[in-house]
Amino acid sequence: MSSPSDENEWRVGWRIVAASATANATGVSLMFYTFSMFLIPLAKELRLTRGEAGMVQALIITAALGAPLVGRLADTFGFRPVFIVATTIMAIIELSQAWLVDDLYGLGLTVALAGIVGGGASTVLLTRPVNAHFRRNRGLALGLVGIGASISAALVPPVLERVIAIEGWRYGFAALAFIGFVVGLPLVLALMPRSASVARLAPLVPMPTPAARSFLADRDFWLLVGANILVAITTSGAISQLSPMIQDEGLSSQTAAWGVTAFAIGQFAGKLGGGFLLDKLEPRLVALVLTAVPGLGFGVFLLDQGAAYPILAAGMLLGVMQGADIGIFAYFVARRFGVENYGTVFGALHGFGWLGSAIGILGFGLVFDHFGSYALAQLVSIGLLALGALLFLPIRLGEAQS
Repeated sequence: MSSPSDENEWRVGWRIVAASATANATGVSLMFYTFSMFLIPLAKELRLTRGEAGMVQALIITAALGAPLVGRLADTFGFRPVFIVATTIMAIIELSQAWLVDDLYGLGLTVALAGIVGGGASTVLLTRPVNAHFRRNRGLALGLVGIGASISAALVPPVLERVIAIEGWRYGFAALAFIGFVVGLPLVLALMPRSASVARLAPLVPMPTPAARSFLADRDFWLLVGANILVAITTSGAISQLSPMIQDEGLSSQTAAWGVTAFAIGQFAGKLGGGFLLDKLEPRLVALVLTAVPGLGFGVFLLDQGAAYPILAAGMLLGVMQGADIGIFAYFVARRFGVENYGTVFGALHGFGWLGSAIGILGFGLVFDHFGSYALAQLVSIGLLALGALLFLPIRLGEAQS
């Protein structure tokens, strides 16, 4: 049975979690998780190689600039105004991808803009009200927020695959804009309490104060940065090429779409299970185990001979850490550095993570172009995940209840 403190957290907290989960389900995360489904039809029409398509996806590196900025804006103005502006701009970007893009440069520009706006508007912004409200159930609450994206990433790909197959990839981007702006935005604003993660009284300044920047001299911040970069290289590289990776095993585009769904199911397990375990067990060991799990998925890809079920299982394993990582890093930042400057600290950490994402996205595509196979990228990913897992062990954590 829940303690009174637990009940008090959830009395208002369920609305915060539901709103953040809805935003996560309908926003930029959905575009990121489904982008690999656009690669083959988009590359055919625009006459791109997979390496070139990977280079375009790697322009999401602009999130390294956007995440700290959005985090700072969230610390200053609160959740609602930043979310409204970011969601509106993302819808405009996706509609531009649908109707205006007709070459490599236009596609690259829209992806870069999506990175600046969406890179922080997803996890940096959405985890702030959760960390500000929850103490005893922080890990579980963060996991539930992440489940929003897992549910939509499980349900949307089969439908989106039909839209792309019948109407073309442009209608696919239009569908993403509809989901984010017409469905997501009103629901989030209706659910999120106006008192959640409100603005500071202090005015916005161009740069954080020296005290707010002190985390940059902290060893634990850089351990988190290292782990985040290594995890992002592997998991982002995999999801960016997941549909082509599955089809290169001799499987159909429909099976590849179910592979994206399997990935989302793995995310679901990683987010919910990881969040629960962070509250109940030693967080560093939980982070270590969940970081190592996707290595098994890469191993299946290396050893499989074109059988569908093992590949779908591998997709699930790859999704576990992709699902758990945001909750893990958000939890560690809140426990180690507190909530007052949470957006600034987590925004900086998240920005470094997007650098890793860009390396992985670019690397997986270039490896395929050069070798005609993803095997080398998959093998290297196993080693990177092992190293990233070990970086969690020396991190010092504050009290969970503080």
